[in-house]
Amino acid sequence: MTGALFFAFGLVLGSFINAALWRLPKRKKIIFDRSECVHCGHKLECRDLFPVLSFLFLKGKCRYCDKKISLQYPIVELATGFGILAVSKYGFGFLENIWLSGIFALSILIFIYDYRHFLILDRFIIFGIAWILAGLAFFQSPNLFENFLTAAAIFLFFFSFYFFSKGKWMGGGDPKLGFVIGLWLGWPMGVLSIFISVMIGTILGIFLILIGRAKMKSKVPFGSLMVLGAWIAYFYGNGILEWYTSLFF
Repeated sequence: MTGALFFAFGLVLGSFINAALWRLPKRKKIIFDRSECVHCGHKLECRDLFPVLSFLFLKGKCRYCDKKISLQYPIVELATGFGILAVSKYGFGFLENIWLSGIFALSILIFIYDYRHFLILDRFIIFGIAWILAGLAFFQSPNLFENFLTAAAIFLFFFSFYFFSKGKWMGGGDPKLGFVIGLWLGWPMGVLSIFISVMIGTILGIFLILIGRAKMKSKVPFGSLMVLGAWIAYFYGNGILEWYTSLFF
């Protein structure tokens, strides 16, 4: 029953993420404005807002203008639902799982927003720091100082690239996101997550250049890769570290 509850919770958060992804670039209120069709602007009713189910019942079309609803909506809702269901197996109790679910939902939002706009909003960073600090203080207080040092080290590492290149090598949001990830994962997983994201970015960049889809100076949504690296480290970090150390010992 708990698993079904977290899956449903994830679907609802996924719906909220979809709304935020559409409203933020348009400077609309995220919470207090009513949802509306992106095509005709008609205010949606409650029956139009059930995650995934409304999309299926409406056969992927707006009830009011009959235009197609983007597949993004059910995909993001399902991805968030299944992701939070997986994350809920890792916490030590219901409240800690809620905390981890909040981190995952924020990760999805940052991943998609940076992929689309090459931008990590400060409000994402501020919320992430506040949410993670609250959880660390409540659930993992012994790790608080060590995690803060890891966060500061990752921030300074990335900020040096941003500062000395005057923003040409890296955006200003990436060091801030590095701080958030370091604060959450601590040592050594925070550093491992950065290493993973760099490796993914390097391999992906070379592949895109080889197939002619990118150039050496093409922008890369590195924040999205940092989010991906963080969750790979979270789920598989211990196995990766054991494999790596077995190569030498």
